[in-house]
Amino acid sequence: MENKGVGEMFTEAQLKALIRGEVVGDRYPYDTPEEQVLINYLKPIQEEMKRQHIQCRLASDYFDSGYASYIQLLCYEKEHQLIEGNEVTIKGLHVLVSRLAPVVVIGQAEETSCYDEDGEEETSSYTLLSHPQQLELETTSLQQLAQKLERLFMKYHLTILHKEDVDKALPFKAKIPTIFRKPKDYLIWDAIFYWKD
Repeated sequence: MENKGVGEMFTEAQLKALIRGEVVGDRYPYDTPEEQVLINYLKPIQEEMKRQHIQCRLASDYFDSGYASYIQLLCYEKEHQLIEGNEVTIKGLHVLVSRLAPVVVIGQAEETSCYDEDGEEETSSYTLLSHPQQLELETTSLQQLAQKLERLFMKYHLTILHKEDVDKALPFKAKIPTIFRKPKDYLIWDAIFYWKD
């Protein structure tokens, strides 16, 4: 087995495996290639969030197109939701749960939806968690929510990655199926959390 560098989460071989879409983990639910197992594994985590009055919404699978190496959750508390007329804005947190390794990142999220008179959603816009800078949280309220989420995900044996873990240049040449960055700008982030449309 290849040695990891000081403070590094993954070896070069593991990063290359992630880029190829291979699962890197030997503990449940990462000991099976079945994606539904991971989605089911998240259900008790979502139930615990509900008991703590944390709203949690799973993004549609693969954002309705392409492939994402992660599952995205939108998490927020009542104070993070602003309702003005027919417009609802949520300034909460995105949690990206890797489909391929037992790791997550938690960063800023914003979503705005407009509804018609019947309560049907007409339009919506949202941010994507796509860069390590977004892991730096602006408000105390979001920092406190992130701490609650970190404790919860760690309880379920998922490692929380922070900015310093993923905001480094990828140390080898690669072709990553991502829309977020060009090859010359690849970060460790891109080997773990990528989305191709």
